Order: sequence, then C-alpha cells, then structure tokens
Amino acid sequence: MDSPLKVVNDEENYQAFRTLLKSSSLPADDLNFKKDLLVGYYEDGAMVGTGALEVYGEYALLRSLSVKLGTRGKALGTAITEHLIAEAKKRRLKGIFLLTETAHGFFLRKGFQDVARDKVPDVLRASSEFSHVCSDTAAAMQLDIAS
Repeated sequence: MDSPLKVVNDEENYQAFRTLLKSSSLPADDLNFKKDLLVGYYEDGAMVGTGALEVYGEYALLRSLSVKLGTRGKALGTAITEHLIAEAKKRRLKGIFLLTETAHGFFLRKGFQDVARDKVPDVLRASSEFSHVCSDTAAAMQLDIAS
C-alpha cells in the first residue's frame, strides 16, 4: 500500500499545497518545491495535510504544518511532523527549529522546547520565515536531533 505522505515535486501538487496553507491562514508565497522539502498528506487522492523542511546547512526550519478542516483529530499532523523529523535525522542534521503562533502545545508534545530567538542559528534567523514572514510574537522552538 502506498504511503499517504508524498513529496511535493511538481507544479500541480505545489499549487494544492499552497492552497491548503492559505486556507489555514499560513504563509505560502516564499516556499520553493525545487529547493525545500515539501510533503503532502493525501486521503482519497486529495491533499489534506502539509509540512515542510527548509534546510540550512546543519539545521532545518520546520514550517507549513497544516491539516485541512474536517480532517483534524486523526493524528495527521503527528504523522507529518514525525516524517519530517525522520527525514532530518536521515540527513544527519543537528536540529530543527520552528516558529508557531497556534501550535505551541502540539510541538511541546513532540519534544520541541522553547528557545530565545537570539539563540537560533544566524542562518535560520536570516530566513524569510524569521526575518519577515512570521510576527515577533510567534514562539521560537527547537528540537535537538544530533545523535
């Protein structure tokens, strides 16, 4: 059986990814499926969940985690997050960082910890997500995955 998680690597699925993000009031304009790892979660051929990793050297920025209204509560966000963490480990990254305004508790349960923005690696702070896409009120979090 095929996995419901698939890499978004073409224009059609990229547009579906962006549409789902926008319906969840999440930024979508600065993503690049040719550079970033974007994954979609599919049910009955339709994308119902999204997640992404932007890799910057030894670190990644987890972003764009969304689940379509009407399909929430089925642990799709957990499946997407665990997939992205596993991918970061496969790539031997040292850590994953993120910004969130609405899912702080969710990410705490996944092992992320709060981190001061000035402790985030400079390369991540220079990303569009940190520099201008997310507000200054978004919580910065990190997950150390170096083994």
